[in-house]
Amino acid sequence: MKNHTESEKESSLQVYLRLLDYVKPHWKIFLLSLLGFLIFASTQPMFAALMKYMIDALESSQRSAIYWIPLASVGIVLVRGVGSFLGSYFIALVSSSIVHTLRCQLFDRYTILPSHFFDDNNSGHLISRITYNVQQVTGAATDAVKVVAREGFTVIGLFGYLFYMNWKLSLIFIAITPLIGMVVKIATKRFRSISKKIQNSMGELTHISSEMVIGNRVVKSFGGQPYEQERFHTASRYSFRQTMRMVKTSAIQTPVLQLIVTTALAVLIFLALLLMENATTGDFIAYITAAGLIPKPIRQLSEVNATIQKGIAAAESIFEVLDEETEKNSGSHTAKRVNGIVEFKNLSYHYNDSEKQVLNNISFKLEAGKTVALVGHSGSGKTTLANLIPRFYDHKEGEILLDDLEIN
Repeated sequence: MKNHTESEKESSLQVYLRLLDYVKPHWKIFLLSLLGFLIFASTQPMFAALMKYMIDALESSQRSAIYWIPLASVGIVLVRGVGSFLGSYFIALVSSSIVHTLRCQLFDRYTILPSHFFDDNNSGHLISRITYNVQQVTGAATDAVKVVAREGFTVIGLFGYLFYMNWKLSLIFIAITPLIGMVVKIATKRFRSISKKIQNSMGELTHISSEMVIGNRVVKSFGGQPYEQERFHTASRYSFRQTMRMVKTSAIQTPVLQLIVTTALAVLIFLALLLMENATTGDFIAYITAAGLIPKPIRQLSEVNATIQKGIAAAESIFEVLDEETEKNSGSHTAKRVNGIVEFKNLSYHYNDSEKQVLNNISFKLEAGKTVALVGHSGSGKTTLANLIPRFYDHKEGEILLDDLEIN
């Protein structure tokens, strides 16, 4: 069990690192967004420091503070706005670029995969990977990074200010880190499991919808509307249940973390009242203000875990396709002009997932310009025989000759 867990963690890390490789071509833009978030985060401790100077100025009746404190407030908000714009705009630019790249890579891969891949996977799931799964991936690659960078820098800045003010009291917040880690670890496992089920259910919904739209005349001809309706409703109910499980896990995780952080904050305020006897009122207010600003970014950091896990689960499904072996082109002859004489010699064939021979020792010749009808009951191999000529499948026994040249 331990080895399985460690392997799963390693696999998740590898998937996420591979996902972040898509950010590398846009690293300059990405750094600009990080700079924006750093600027944004730096304004949080500034607000706390401004509170200190404002309270101290009121107590000492400093006339000059009447002018510079309002200007400082406007300046901080202005800097905060610039940082927010830079961070949000450039991270969105990176995100959209990754969506475009992944979708194009996935679609291009579909065009060169062998036919048996499409036989083994239903169309709904494959389409869902291009639409739904790619969107989930970008959430982990960029949206999650946005929150981690912005709120992470904010937490670091606020903690730095708290340690600057009183490092002993600030150690109380550090003490709750193991508790936060434990809650996040439990939630992570659940998020990952549910995310995979949601993605599969979305693929199933797309598949059922696609079948109904394409085959609507067949459904109506055989009176299959009630069956198709119930089939779709069942799949939709399953998707709904999995989504609500995800929401419930997230909804439980967030208040639990808030309770832990708020309890630590309450203890901090109590001790601050006891231990900061020599501090000015401004020092005390600034310290409590900075401490009070910490729960919000910690809550947002905890919520991003769900986004990351959904993205990793989606990335796995996409990378599975991108890692699929493409159709081999082993041909060494290019025909300038084809006469069209096709000959089968002792041809036998069975599909990869079955040992049963679909075609067994077939031999005949098709003359150019003549119409030939293949007659037989359903499943006798007519379609298989036709699919072997354009090499949708490769035969391993016997020969198929086109103008006396083996097509393989």
